Amino acid sequence: MNFLSRMLKGLAVGVANIIPGVSGGTMAVVMGIYDRLIGAVSALRKDFKNSVLYLLPIGIGAVMGILLFSRLIELLLRDFAMPTNLFFLGLIVGSIPMIYRRAVKERFKPVSMVPFVICFAIMMGMTLLQNVSDAGSALITTLTPVSAIQLILAGAVAAACMIMPGISGSMVLVLMGVYTSVLTAISSLNIPVLVPVAVGILIGLLGGAKLIDFFMKRYEQQTYFAILGLIAGSILPILLSAGYTPGVQTLLSVFTLVLGAALALWMGKLEKH
Repeated sequence: MNFLSRMLKGLAVGVANIIPGVSGGTMAVVMGIYDRLIGAVSALRKDFKNSVLYLLPIGIGAVMGILLFSRLIELLLRDFAMPTNLFFLGLIVGSIPMIYRRAVKERFKPVSMVPFVICFAIMMGMTLLQNVSDAGSALITTLTPVSAIQLILAGAVAAACMIMPGISGSMVLVLMGVYTSVLTAISSLNIPVLVPVAVGILIGLLGGAKLIDFFMKRYEQQTYFAILGLIAGSILPILLSAGYTPGVQTLLSVFTLVLGAALALWMGKLEKH
């Protein structure tokens, strides 16, 4: 049962990772697996067996989410951008009380607002940069030494960012000019193009998890406020991605927003017990 539960949570994280503006790290927080996920990745060398047993169903679910839903997400974002984005926004907003409770389980320290403000400012800066899309970039369909290095680098940076709640790994791929190439490779199962991306993701996950685990253990409250800053800053880019579609889609969007928020609040309450 635990295996299936973690696989489904991993599936949600995988789906989130293919949507520009939505953070897989935030989804891991919403699903209540973020802390253990980071700890397990960080402890792979020290406690290989237990780490793998915990990570395996999440990894299977994430890969399934990416492979099975990449075409569906393309369709939903094309035809129902507003309701789809607002559902994820609801999940994110609904997760804020849970993260705040974690952050202030000890006495609040005013210095914790510093990482909050810095991370919020970073997200605002990334929102401005997001106007630079990869529409003009050459579509990578065959591998060359240069494109392989580009894809490894992009995969590593995106993976390191996507495990930080609030920062969208897909948005980083957009900024680095390879998002369309990677999504096309996933949809068409272009394995030669996907291999260097996977290598980069592995490098980014291992390095990023160790860094986050270090800060979690030594500066827990400040790290959670940094996460809150990243999440608060991710609200604007999701709203911009959603756009505005009058009529039935507006009513549907209100419903999906409330549904997402209610789902996240419910999962947050489950976590307390």
